[in-house]
Amino acid sequence: MQGLYLLCEADGSLCYGRPRTSHHGCFLLRFHRNGKWTLQCIITGRYLESDGEDVFCTSRVLSAYHMWTPRPALHVHVILYSPLTHCYMRADPTVGRVWVDAPIPCLEECGFLLHFQDGCYHLETSTHCFVSHIDRLVSQPSSQTAFHMQVRPGGLVALSDGEGGTLYPQGARLLLGLGSSPRRGEEWFILRHCPTWVSLRSKARKFLSVYAASEHLTPMSMFQFECDSETPNLQLRSANGCYLAQRHHRTVMADGHPLESDTFFRVHWNCGKLILQSPNGRFLGIAPGGLLMANANIPGPNEEFGIRFTNRPFIALRGRYGYVGTSSEHDLLQCNMDHPDCIQLLPCRQGIYHFQGG
Repeated sequence: MQGLYLLCEADGSLCYGRPRTSHHGCFLLRFHRNGKWTLQCIITGRYLESDGEDVFCTSRVLSAYHMWTPRPALHVHVILYSPLTHCYMRADPTVGRVWVDAPIPCLEECGFLLHFQDGCYHLETSTHCFVSHIDRLVSQPSSQTAFHMQVRPGGLVALSDGEGGTLYPQGARLLLGLGSSPRRGEEWFILRHCPTWVSLRSKARKFLSVYAASEHLTPMSMFQFECDSETPNLQLRSANGCYLAQRHHRTVMADGHPLESDTFFRVHWNCGKLILQSPNGRFLGIAPGGLLMANANIPGPNEEFGIRFTNRPFIALRGRYGYVGTSSEHDLLQCNMDHPDCIQLLPCRQGIYHFQGG
């Protein structure tokens, strides 16, 4: 965070600072089959190791003490994208299987919780089942749901059982299963934080949709909610990959690009309902013909939209010091946990939820 490097000194001690030579602070990173990494100092040839308290670099003989388990530095609520199939993992609780067939991660079935325990990872679905070695979802974590994670630059990960089996999409329907012969990088997925998708409903109880107003929720009525915590600005990305943008004659179209100024709307909240103000200062509302327009100078009921999560049946909260959760010693919520408790979202009214503990 401060631009400093991890430096290995001649006596094997480590410190933070700025390199004195071109190779000072450089380590050779090697990936091992068990998902672990070793880091070897380029200058001294010694391996990075730890005794549980201190970290040092003294030995040139490789051993188990030099093995490091990488942990992705992102929120544990994740989605997994296959660069080969251009689709996301999707859990189907009705049949107890996982498929790699979702072109857009707008449904709750595409979100997974990543649990780290005893050097292995467990993938929990939105219905609180677990991906297992037997190609079926199971209700409880166990040794059959534990996977070793291979991590590569660019956010690429692969999950294996440690005995030669690797998870990858198989067959014409892209069923996720354990196998030993992935081809052309089928086993690699890009790990990303699960984005927030929402639906917006007008005063007339019609869903805001890219093509036409609908009384039913469809993928074209779902929008990725992209906000900036530092400003009240919001972008809404539609299922076609483009952003809502104000165009000529005050119309709003789903053809914007991420950096366009016309795709940024100012957010106002009114008792759980969303009000959007366009770059021209006018407020978005539904015109008599059903089109979304930036017409109103003063917002009223016609400019208010009910908002619901479409891909979040629960939330996992992370703050400055860690995740929000409870310990085994007491039921008080703490904000410094290594892993979060799932907080179930129970809809009350549009934009308002009850929080239910596990």
